[in-house]
Amino acid sequence: MFKPHINSKAVAKLRKLFSQNATDPSVWASISELPNPDPVLRKSGRTTAIYEEIVRDPHVIGELRSLRAGLFSFNAELVPGDDDPQSIESFELAKRFFDTKPAPNTEWTDLDWHSYSAILFGFSALHLGAFEKVDGYWLPSTVETWKGSRFAFDHSHNLLVKTKENPQGELTEANRWTCVRHMPSAENPYGLALLSSCFWSWTFKHGGFKFFVQLCERFGVPFPVGKYPVGTEDADISKLLDGLANLVRDGIAAIPDDTSIDIIESKLSGEPVPLQLINLCNSEMSKALTSQTLATEQKNGGARAASETHAKRAGENQRADRALVASARNQILSIIHNVNFAGGKPPKYIFKDKREINTDTVNRVRETAKLVPVSQMWAYKELGVPTPKEGEKILDVVDEGKGIATPAKTDFSAVDDTAQFDIFDEAMSIEVEKMWQFAKNADSLESLKQDIESAFPGMSQGALVDVMKATLELEFMSEMNEEANT
Repeated sequence: MFKPHINSKAVAKLRKLFSQNATDPSVWASISELPNPDPVLRKSGRTTAIYEEIVRDPHVIGELRSLRAGLFSFNAELVPGDDDPQSIESFELAKRFFDTKPAPNTEWTDLDWHSYSAILFGFSALHLGAFEKVDGYWLPSTVETWKGSRFAFDHSHNLLVKTKENPQGELTEANRWTCVRHMPSAENPYGLALLSSCFWSWTFKHGGFKFFVQLCERFGVPFPVGKYPVGTEDADISKLLDGLANLVRDGIAAIPDDTSIDIIESKLSGEPVPLQLINLCNSEMSKALTSQTLATEQKNGGARAASETHAKRAGENQRADRALVASARNQILSIIHNVNFAGGKPPKYIFKDKREINTDTVNRVRETAKLVPVSQMWAYKELGVPTPKEGEKILDVVDEGKGIATPAKTDFSAVDDTAQFDIFDEAMSIEVEKMWQFAKNADSLESLKQDIESAFPGMSQGALVDVMKATLELEFMSEMNEEANT
């Protein structure tokens, strides 16, 4: 067999490593920390600390509460990584670990929301405390959330933690940290922060509030105008102004009897421009956070179809974003497994929708089973239902229709449906002929009805009318056809 010859220079080239950011001439390769390349923060001269202010906007916090409710509307489940003994043992260990609190005064739901918040801040990290031996297994003493300002990324996209000894950041130990990122790229290892997309809308909105308040003060209260005769002294004019101020503040005023006052009320109509700006900014922030606007800012009545489409889009985003939570948990499970076991696979943390049955999947499985033979294992996998184990009690539900609960189907291409249709047509012809004889021999409609009800006792009144109508129409068309042929 031919073996290519590689000289020392070629080997050196093959072994040479390149870092995209470290070799970029526009980046200082001498520093270990790669600055956050967020263009919004750079142009505005702000840091990620501004995100905490944006979160406290009433509209934004309302959207975040909706996202949080959507996250916890899913069922979470821990499943074994495999069926070998070490995988099962790791699964049982993980269940016991998740049954305890991750840290004092902290719940796992708190950590899940922290991981989910990576969509807001770009990334999030969890710290695993010192490992302690518990019942023969090494487990982290705590799992804690750390704020994003304590972290950075280097040119190779490695996570760095900033310390007093190394403010620029030092490499994190893989078995002590987890990190999830939202839409990272080669240029931006920090991930894409949705709150960054809200920055300008939030800025314009809060800048407009000041002028909106001034507008309300200026035009929201009737404007009193005092009139004084020509030649009035400045002291008397000042007294008149004081009286008008008292009128605005206290609702009463005392003025000379030779002075008049006119009250001018605002006649503005329509939505004020500042309010339009605020509504526009709220709508843009809703798009960034939930990809929809009609659920929170529905204008002019809206359309039900459009609102349902927006709600569906928001739900799809939540299904995608919850993968960050599952990833953070699975990183913890992988660390615990690798520390304690030499083989097997770590368990998996998965989410399932508990709000409603996925009718689309159910219908697809049912209709597929009507056409071609399908295995039960495929149906279980598609529906997301675990296969019953031996000895487990099976839920007995009567199947009123014919779907996947019916016996296995044969190859539909090999079935001759012609004979079945012939039998059906023959049976229908007999019944129609019988009804037609009843119609010819009946003395009245009442007797015809009695004859048919005696012959078909299980037929409802509605079905009786439909069948008789079809029978008479069929006979009428048959007679017309015979006349046309003769």
